[in-house]
Amino acid sequence: MDEQGKRIFTLDFVKDRIDNLPLLPTVVEQLKLLSHDSVDFYSKVAELAEQDPPLAAKVLSAAHSVPCGPTRPVYIIEKALERIGVFNTLELMQTLSSAPVFEPTSPGHKIGWRHSLETARISRFLAQNVVGFNVNADLAYMSGLLHDIGRFVLLQISVKAVEVVDIKGWNSPEELSEVEQQVYGFTHAEVGYLAAQHWNLPRTITNMLRFHHHYDLWEFKTVSVPFKQLLTIVQFADFLSVLMIKNPEWPAWSKTQLKGAITEFCIHQHWPPINFPIDKLVAQLAKISEQCQRVLIKAGTA
Repeated sequence: MDEQGKRIFTLDFVKDRIDNLPLLPTVVEQLKLLSHDSVDFYSKVAELAEQDPPLAAKVLSAAHSVPCGPTRPVYIIEKALERIGVFNTLELMQTLSSAPVFEPTSPGHKIGWRHSLETARISRFLAQNVVGFNVNADLAYMSGLLHDIGRFVLLQISVKAVEVVDIKGWNSPEELSEVEQQVYGFTHAEVGYLAAQHWNLPRTITNMLRFHHHYDLWEFKTVSVPFKQLLTIVQFADFLSVLMIKNPEWPAWSKTQLKGAITEFCIHQHWPPINFPIDKLVAQLAKISEQCQRVLIKAGTA
């Protein structure tokens, strides 16, 4: 059998199942309990979307598929819900409440939710603190939250396929992409890009999903500087979250050790010199991690 035949499935197979997303059972149960008459209805849905990237993707998709609606993209869940409107939001919630759920029973399954949330929060911190960058903090947060949505699609289609990649082993986001290419013949970035196109997500997020494992875009003059800045922020945050996951003892590291590890692991050689706020990040990282942990506990993915 040739290499193509040995692959677990093809990209066309995945494309036909692109709507499959692993909504968390705790999130679905809470969606069922929400009352649209409540004054904090939108904020409650937004809180749930923060716990579950697939839910965030579905809400953004609905907001950018409103017939004859505004064309300006939105990156805040509550704003997206306002665009959808109460009745359409209720219909969306009812549809999602009856969708199949995914129970992340193993630590390996739960990592995706933690990684997405950490990447989102770190991305927002960087957008607010990298001197010389002009990146919308809400866009940075949503980009970080959804950057691995392709992995969630694959997880719902075939848990085994994701586990095969993880068993083979990878130690950085760059290595993950390489292992997926070997195992599948494509990467989760390609799956995320196809999904974003199918769901009509904002163009910037769609392109971010496509290129978030391309680390040499600074070398191309045809790519806009704002997009390069956004992508660099998400990539740095992606690396940092993986560093934290792969080194669970990091809270016991000295500030000097943590700073050195971040500098060595998270700054890619293809990037130009960038004044990353590493000292500020080192000072705030434990707080960011604790905030993420509280959200994950609510979602049942801690």
